[in-house]
Amino acid sequence: MKDNKKIIIVITAVAILITGILCKQKFFLMIPLLISLFVMAFQSEASRFGALAGAINSLIYTAAYIYMGVYASAASAFLFSFPIQLMTFFSWKKKAYKKTVMFRKMSKKASIIFYSAIIILWAVSAGVFMHLDYEYAVLDSGSFMFGFIIPVLTMLAYIEYTYLWIVHAVVSLLLSVQMVMNDYSQATYLIYSVYSLYCIICAFITVRKYYKEQQIKG
Repeated sequence: MKDNKKIIIVITAVAILITGILCKQKFFLMIPLLISLFVMAFQSEASRFGALAGAINSLIYTAAYIYMGVYASAASAFLFSFPIQLMTFFSWKKKAYKKTVMFRKMSKKASIIFYSAIIILWAVSAGVFMHLDYEYAVLDSGSFMFGFIIPVLTMLAYIEYTYLWIVHAVVSLLLSVQMVMNDYSQATYLIYSVYSLYCIICAFITVRKYYKEQQIKG
Protein backbone atom coordinates (compact mmCIF):
# COMPACT_ATOMS: atom_id res chain seq x y z
CA MET A 1 0.00 0.00 0.00
CA LYS A 2 1.44 3.37 -1.01
CA ASP A 3 2.26 6.04 1.56
CA ASN A 4 -0.25 8.54 0.16
CA LYS A 5 -3.06 6.02 0.68
CA LYS A 6 -1.91 5.39 4.24
CA ILE A 7 -2.03 9.14 4.92
CA ILE A 8 -5.53 9.38 3.42
CA ILE A 9 -6.69 6.45 5.57
CA VAL A 10 -5.36 8.11 8.73
CA ILE A 11 -6.95 11.47 7.87
CA THR A 12 -10.28 9.83 7.04
CA ALA A 13 -10.22 7.67 10.19
CA VAL A 14 -9.52 10.72 12.39
CA ALA A 15 -12.32 12.66 10.67
CA ILE A 16 -14.76 9.77 11.23
CA LEU A 17 -13.76 9.41 14.88
CA ILE A 18 -14.08 13.15 15.62
CA THR A 19 -17.40 13.37 13.78
CA GLY A 20 -18.67 10.23 15.50
CA ILE A 21 -17.77 11.63 18.93
CA LEU A 22 -19.41 14.97 18.17
CA CYS A 23 -22.53 13.14 16.93
CA LYS A 24 -22.41 10.91 20.04
CA GLN A 25 -22.18 7.68 18.07
CA LYS A 26 -21.14 4.56 19.96
CA PHE A 27 -17.59 3.47 19.16
CA PHE A 28 -18.72 -0.14 18.57
CA LEU A 29 -20.83 1.09 15.66
CA MET A 30 -17.87 2.94 14.14
CA ILE A 31 -15.56 -0.09 14.13
CA PRO A 32 -16.89 -1.69 10.89
CA LEU A 33 -16.76 1.70 9.17
CA LEU A 34 -13.13 2.17 10.21
CA ILE A 35 -12.21 -1.34 9.07
CA SER A 36 -13.91 -0.58 5.76
CA LEU A 37 -11.22 2.04 5.14
CA PHE A 38 -8.60 -0.71 4.91
CA VAL A 39 -10.92 -2.99 2.92
CA MET A 40 -11.43 -0.24 0.34
CA ALA A 41 -7.68 0.44 0.23
CA PHE A 42 -7.06 -3.20 -0.76
CA GLN A 43 -9.91 -3.12 -3.26
CA SER A 44 -8.56 0.09 -4.79
CA GLU A 45 -5.52 -1.98 -5.79
CA ALA A 46 -7.74 -4.77 -7.17
CA SER A 47 -6.20 -7.12 -4.61
CA ARG A 48 -8.01 -10.36 -3.92
CA PHE A 49 -7.23 -9.85 -0.23
CA GLY A 50 -9.71 -6.98 -0.30
CA ALA A 51 -12.48 -9.55 -0.74
CA LEU A 52 -11.17 -11.61 2.17
CA ALA A 53 -10.99 -8.56 4.42
CA GLY A 54 -14.45 -7.55 3.22
CA ALA A 55 -15.86 -10.96 4.14
CA ILE A 56 -14.49 -10.67 7.68
CA ASN A 57 -15.83 -7.11 7.96
CA SER A 58 -19.27 -8.34 6.88
CA LEU A 59 -19.40 -10.42 10.05
CA ILE A 60 -18.56 -7.34 12.11
CA TYR A 61 -21.27 -5.39 10.28
CA THR A 62 -23.68 -8.23 11.05
CA ALA A 63 -22.97 -7.90 14.77
CA ALA A 64 -23.32 -4.09 14.59
CA TYR A 65 -26.64 -4.31 12.74
CA ILE A 66 -27.99 -6.84 15.26
CA TYR A 67 -26.92 -4.50 18.07
CA MET A 68 -28.76 -1.65 16.33
CA GLY A 69 -31.84 -3.83 15.85
CA VAL A 70 -31.64 -3.55 12.04
CA TYR A 71 -32.23 -7.23 11.36
CA ALA A 72 -32.84 -7.05 7.60
CA SER A 73 -29.46 -5.37 7.10
CA ALA A 74 -27.86 -7.94 9.42
CA ALA A 75 -29.34 -10.76 7.34
CA SER A 76 -28.10 -9.14 4.12
CA ALA A 77 -24.57 -8.74 5.53
CA PHE A 78 -24.41 -12.32 6.81
CA LEU A 79 -26.32 -14.19 4.10
CA PHE A 80 -25.17 -12.23 1.04
CA SER A 81 -22.16 -9.97 1.60
CA PHE A 82 -20.14 -12.44 3.67
CA PRO A 83 -20.45 -15.52 1.42
CA ILE A 84 -20.10 -13.69 -1.90
CA GLN A 85 -16.94 -11.88 -0.82
CA LEU A 86 -15.51 -15.12 0.50
CA MET A 87 -16.34 -16.81 -2.82
CA THR A 88 -14.76 -13.86 -4.64
CA PHE A 89 -11.49 -14.35 -2.76
CA PHE A 90 -11.27 -18.07 -3.60
CA SER A 91 -12.43 -17.51 -7.19
CA TRP A 92 -9.81 -14.80 -7.74
CA LYS A 93 -7.17 -16.96 -6.06
CA LYS A 94 -8.01 -19.83 -8.43
CA LYS A 95 -7.62 -17.54 -11.46
CA ALA A 96 -4.84 -15.46 -9.94
CA TYR A 97 -2.73 -12.94 -11.83
CA LYS A 98 -0.11 -11.43 -9.53
CA LYS A 99 -2.08 -10.12 -6.51
CA THR A 100 -5.27 -9.78 -8.55
CA VAL A 101 -7.17 -11.97 -11.06
CA MET A 102 -7.46 -12.63 -14.78
CA PHE A 103 -10.11 -10.12 -15.81
CA ARG A 104 -12.63 -10.49 -18.61
CA LYS A 105 -14.99 -8.19 -20.48
CA MET A 106 -18.59 -8.55 -21.59
CA SER A 107 -19.41 -8.76 -25.28
CA LYS A 108 -21.14 -5.72 -26.84
CA LYS A 109 -24.44 -7.61 -27.07
CA ALA A 110 -24.26 -8.73 -23.44
CA SER A 111 -23.35 -5.19 -22.34
CA ILE A 112 -26.36 -3.67 -24.11
CA ILE A 113 -28.74 -6.20 -22.55
CA PHE A 114 -27.12 -5.89 -19.12
CA TYR A 115 -27.10 -2.09 -18.93
CA SER A 116 -30.62 -1.87 -20.36
CA ALA A 117 -31.85 -4.26 -17.66
CA ILE A 118 -30.19 -2.14 -14.96
CA ILE A 119 -31.85 1.07 -16.21
CA ILE A 120 -35.27 -0.62 -16.37
CA LEU A 121 -34.90 -2.17 -12.89
CA TRP A 122 -33.76 1.11 -11.39
CA ALA A 123 -36.63 3.02 -13.01
CA VAL A 124 -39.23 0.48 -11.85
CA SER A 125 -37.94 0.26 -8.26
CA ALA A 126 -37.60 4.04 -7.97
CA GLY A 127 -41.12 4.46 -9.34
CA VAL A 128 -42.52 2.07 -6.74
CA PHE A 129 -40.76 3.87 -3.88
CA MET A 130 -41.81 7.29 -5.19
CA HIS A 131 -45.40 6.07 -5.27
CA LEU A 132 -44.98 5.20 -1.58
CA ASP A 133 -43.71 8.76 -0.92
CA TYR A 134 -40.26 7.52 0.13
CA GLU A 135 -37.95 10.54 0.37
CA TYR A 136 -34.84 8.74 -0.88
CA ALA A 137 -36.65 6.75 -3.59
CA VAL A 138 -34.31 7.28 -6.57
CA LEU A 139 -30.96 7.22 -4.79
CA ASP A 140 -31.69 4.49 -2.24
CA SER A 141 -33.24 2.13 -4.78
CA GLY A 142 -30.19 2.60 -7.01
CA SER A 143 -27.78 2.05 -4.12
CA PHE A 144 -29.62 -1.10 -3.06
CA MET A 145 -29.65 -2.51 -6.60
CA PHE A 146 -25.97 -1.84 -7.25
CA GLY A 147 -25.16 -3.33 -3.85
CA PHE A 148 -26.30 -6.71 -5.17
CA ILE A 149 -25.17 -6.49 -8.81
CA ILE A 150 -21.60 -5.22 -8.33
CA PRO A 151 -20.42 -8.00 -5.93
CA VAL A 152 -21.62 -10.63 -8.41
CA LEU A 153 -19.75 -8.98 -11.31
CA THR A 154 -16.69 -8.65 -9.09
CA MET A 155 -16.76 -12.34 -8.20
CA LEU A 156 -16.97 -13.19 -11.92
CA ALA A 157 -14.04 -10.80 -12.60
CA TYR A 158 -15.86 -8.72 -15.21
CA ILE A 159 -14.15 -5.33 -15.52
CA GLU A 160 -17.59 -3.76 -15.86
CA TYR A 161 -17.89 -3.96 -12.08
CA THR A 162 -15.62 -0.91 -11.81
CA TYR A 163 -17.81 1.17 -14.16
CA LEU A 164 -20.93 0.44 -12.14
CA TRP A 165 -18.97 0.86 -8.91
CA ILE A 166 -18.23 4.50 -9.81
CA VAL A 167 -21.93 5.11 -10.48
CA HIS A 168 -22.76 3.41 -7.18
CA ALA A 169 -20.19 5.57 -5.35
CA VAL A 170 -21.66 8.78 -6.76
CA VAL A 171 -25.19 7.64 -5.91
CA SER A 172 -24.11 6.72 -2.36
CA LEU A 173 -22.37 10.09 -1.95
CA LEU A 174 -25.47 12.00 -3.05
CA LEU A 175 -27.61 9.83 -0.78
CA SER A 176 -25.30 10.57 2.16
CA VAL A 177 -25.50 14.31 1.46
CA GLN A 178 -29.29 14.11 1.39
CA MET A 179 -29.37 12.12 4.63
CA VAL A 180 -26.99 14.50 6.42
CA MET A 181 -29.29 17.39 5.51
CA ASN A 182 -32.00 15.60 7.49
CA ASP A 183 -29.81 14.10 10.22
CA TYR A 184 -26.33 15.46 10.94
CA SER A 185 -25.39 12.24 12.79
CA GLN A 186 -25.02 10.60 9.35
CA ALA A 187 -21.92 12.75 8.72
CA THR A 188 -19.56 9.83 9.37
CA TYR A 189 -21.07 8.00 6.39
CA LEU A 190 -20.70 11.11 4.24
CA ILE A 191 -16.99 11.22 5.06
CA TYR A 192 -16.69 7.52 4.24
CA SER A 193 -18.57 8.05 0.95
CA VAL A 194 -16.02 10.64 -0.18
CA TYR A 195 -13.13 8.32 0.71
CA SER A 196 -14.91 5.41 -0.97
CA LEU A 197 -15.31 7.38 -4.21
CA TYR A 198 -11.56 8.08 -4.23
CA CYS A 199 -10.74 4.37 -3.74
CA ILE A 200 -13.18 3.28 -6.42
CA ILE A 201 -11.68 5.66 -8.97
CA CYS A 202 -8.27 4.18 -8.10
CA ALA A 203 -9.72 0.68 -8.58
CA PHE A 204 -11.14 1.68 -11.98
CA ILE A 205 -7.70 2.86 -13.14
CA THR A 206 -5.92 -0.19 -11.67
CA VAL A 207 -8.28 -2.77 -13.17
CA ARG A 208 -8.03 -1.19 -16.63
CA LYS A 209 -4.24 -1.27 -16.31
CA TYR A 210 -4.23 -4.96 -15.35
CA TYR A 211 -6.73 -5.87 -18.08
CA LYS A 212 -4.67 -4.09 -20.74
CA GLU A 213 -1.51 -5.80 -19.49
CA GLN A 214 -3.22 -9.20 -19.59
CA GLN A 215 -4.44 -8.61 -23.16
CA ILE A 216 -0.94 -7.72 -24.32
CA LYS A 217 0.48 -10.86 -22.73
CA GLY A 218 -2.35 -12.94 -24.20
